[in-house]
Amino acid sequence: MVEAAESIAACAVSNAIQSTPHLFEAGIKLSLAIDMDAQPLVLKDFSGVPEITPDAYAIRKDALDAARPVAKVTTPEEQEVAVAALRKLKEVRQGMEASRKAVKAPVLELGRKIDAIAHDFLTECDKQEGRLQGMINHYQRKQLSVRSEQEDAIKSKLEQAQELRRQAGEAWSAGNSEEGNRLDQAAFDLEMEMEIAIMPGIDKPKGLTVRQSLNFRVTDPILFIQAYPQMWKSYDDNETLKVDRMRVREELNKPNGSGIFHKTKFPEELSASDDTRLVRPAGLNVFEDIKSHVR
Repeated sequence: MVEAAESIAACAVSNAIQSTPHLFEAGIKLSLAIDMDAQPLVLKDFSGVPEITPDAYAIRKDALDAARPVAKVTTPEEQEVAVAALRKLKEVRQGMEASRKAVKAPVLELGRKIDAIAHDFLTECDKQEGRLQGMINHYQRKQLSVRSEQEDAIKSKLEQAQELRRQAGEAWSAGNSEEGNRLDQAAFDLEMEMEIAIMPGIDKPKGLTVRQSLNFRVTDPILFIQAYPQMWKSYDDNETLKVDRMRVREELNKPNGSGIFHKTKFPEELSASDDTRLVRPAGLNVFEDIKSHVR
């Protein structure tokens, strides 16, 4: 039976060698061809169609013919027959597993070579892309910062106008119409000034997409997992925990402050600024992130 398993592996590997001569004999030849009408990375001199050999089918049939008649195991003799049939089935499985790995090994190596060639080809492009994207993101942040400062200034002056109107009302109530009129006019002037104020635009060339969203850093993993255990994923294979970054960001960026972090019952986790989106969950540092993308 061991010979049968070895035969399956040998037949499969031999068949793979015959059907893919370039893979096993001449090696893989990769060619990079830059053509705007074609793929930049092409694979040449490769062919191969995996198939099971007739000998392997015969060995499998022998194992199945030995297994199918076994209907019960109630005596030592029946057990011996069942064990012999099981051994044949196991040897078929082991032979196929060995041949599967042998045939797949050069294909996996080919995949690694493709990845390495593509990575090497794009290394300098990746560096330049990251550099340019970083500068664009920085410029967009500066523009947004200027706009935010202008919006804050307008909000502050409108609040001043409201306060002047309140004081004007008090002056009128006290019978001081002259002071009331003066304060009311000052409030009106501020409101008109803000009404005609020009907000700075955000300069975005055609094809540039800029996305603003809230992002985060974990500053205290223990504190964060205690406060929000549902935001972690467990991996049973190596008994580790990992932050579910996608879910955390989804909660942070839900519209109208409807995410779990914005519904906290702890005041110290709410925003400390006028921007109510910038919550402060335990163990997290939340910040506004800007990402640019060129279409």
